Amino acid sequence: MTAPGTLRPPARPRTVTPLRTVGIVAGLAVLVWSFSGTGFSPTEVVTGLPNLFDLIGRMLPPDVTILPDLVEPILETVRMAIVGTALASVVALPLGFLAARNVTPHPALRAVVRPVLNALRTIPELIFALLFVAAVGLGPFAGVMALLLGNLGFLGKIYSETLESVDPRPVDALQGLGATRGQAAWYAVVPQAAPIMGSFVIYLLEINFRAATILGVVGAGGIGYELNAAIRLFQYQNMAMILIAIGVCVAFFDFVSAQLRKRLL
Repeated sequence: MTAPGTLRPPARPRTVTPLRTVGIVAGLAVLVWSFSGTGFSPTEVVTGLPNLFDLIGRMLPPDVTILPDLVEPILETVRMAIVGTALASVVALPLGFLAARNVTPHPALRAVVRPVLNALRTIPELIFALLFVAAVGLGPFAGVMALLLGNLGFLGKIYSETLESVDPRPVDALQGLGATRGQAAWYAVVPQAAPIMGSFVIYLLEINFRAATILGVVGAGGIGYELNAAIRLFQYQNMAMILIAIGVCVAFFDFVSAQLRKRLL
C-alpha cells in the first residue's frame, strides 16, 4: 500500500509474446471456421428480409379471440415451472451438501457426487423431455421430470459452491467452543448460504418458465404445445397471439423474480 500523496509507478505494458500471438491467431481461425461452417452470410440475411416481412404480415393482426383458450395452457406451463423448480431445489440440497468441501461428511462422497452433478449439467432439458415423452407419453409430467433432472446439476453445483464460499470464521469459532462439524454447518454455514441459495432458486424459476415453454414444443404440454400446433397448421395469427402471451408472462416472471431476489439479498 503506498503512502498518501505518493505516485505509483506506471504499470508495465503487456508485451505481445509468441504464445499470446498464437492464441489470438488460433481464436480468429476458430471464429472464421465457425462462420464458414454455419453458412452465415449477410447477403442471405438481406435476401431473406422480404420473406420475414411476409411472415409478419401474415401474423397481423393477432387473433385475440383465442385468448380464453390460452389461459389453461399458460397455467399448465406455470405449474410445470413451479413443480420442476421446487423438486429440483429440494433434491439438489443434499447433493450440494455432499459436494461441498467444507460440509461434506467424507471426501469420498464429494468425489462421487461432483461428477454426477457435472454429468447432469451436460444434458439439456430438451433431451430429457424427449426421453420422458417417449417413456411416459405426452403431457406436463414429462416436462416436470425434464426440468427436475435438468436443474439438478445446476442447482447442486450452485449449492456446493455457495456453501464453500461462506466466511469460515464463524465455523471455526463454533468448533473451538466444542460444536460438532454438523452443528457448525447448521448454525454457521447455512445461515450465510441460505439467502444466496434462495435467490438462485427464484432466478431458476424465471428460467424454467421459458424452458417449460420450449419443452411443450416436443410434447411436454403447456403453451409450447399450442405454439407448435399453430406453427404446424400455419395459423399465423394464432401464433402471433401465443407469442404475445408468452412475452407478457415472461416479463411478469422477470419482474416478480427481481423483486423477490431484492428482498432476499
